[in-house]
Amino acid sequence: MALFRTDLEALIYIIIIGVGLYFTNWIISFIMDRIKRILPNNKNKIKFTFRLISSLAFLYFLIEGFPSFTTIPSEYSILITGAVSTAIAFATSEIFSNFICGILIWLIDPFDMGDIVDIMGHKGVIKSTSLTKITIETFDRIIVQISNSDVLSSPILNYTIKLKGKKNFFRFKRQIQFPQDIGHTRLDMDIYNDEIRKKEEIELRDFHNLVMEKDRSEIFSFTFSMRIPYKRFRIKVDKIEELCKEYKDIFDYSPKFHIFNFSNEISVKFRILTLDSDKLLKHKAEFANNLYKIILTNEV
Repeated sequence: MALFRTDLEALIYIIIIGVGLYFTNWIISFIMDRIKRILPNNKNKIKFTFRLISSLAFLYFLIEGFPSFTTIPSEYSILITGAVSTAIAFATSEIFSNFICGILIWLIDPFDMGDIVDIMGHKGVIKSTSLTKITIETFDRIIVQISNSDVLSSPILNYTIKLKGKKNFFRFKRQIQFPQDIGHTRLDMDIYNDEIRKKEEIELRDFHNLVMEKDRSEIFSFTFSMRIPYKRFRIKVDKIEELCKEYKDIFDYSPKFHIFNFSNEISVKFRILTLDSDKLLKHKAEFANNLYKIILTNEV
């Protein structure tokens, strides 16, 4: 039995229901964006759940609302249903696939809003997610939209450090340090080993105190590599070290670097840690450009 008495009544009510569901989701999104105490990941899940419920509710009223559907002879209704189902399947196969993949991504939870990721060669910050796609802003300030089906079928590299037991400094230290940070590939570990280690320990404790003060549960990490000529290498490394110290206040923690390969030039990997992924979007390119100026200079 249909939910409404006539097709016209069904059409009017379905339009009203559709508009009502649309504005309900808009209001929920508006409220979620204004609430600061809820984490972005939880906000996204709440909005996703309401959109899913709204879509299923609208589909139910659309199928069960029209009384004319009940007066069609069974043999014709089967034929019509099959034809319509086939047409809908072809027309919405990609949409439905993205929709299902969106649900799986929500359940698996491989990334949160603001995380730094590498998906299909696009490395950047997750700016938004929806039932059908995600939006990434790359470090070249390009907005890239990737369908959920493509996301799920591609390797996902998440460079964000999810802190566990952050109150304990030594556990915090183990989570954010790379093995290279304490190994023999460091460029600044020479006769001043003990002094440098003590300074870095103090800086790390200050960073830990900042994380506790701001009550952050994640740290955003970004790495990139550059090649430095052998000529005046030590002098350039000293200048790079000074540049990294200048960016401590910008990134919350001074960038680190180490050697990872020797060839006709020396390959050096840089690593930036920050509490705000937007700082990487704003200042990473400028930092890299200043590094290039040091590497390419021929001054003594």
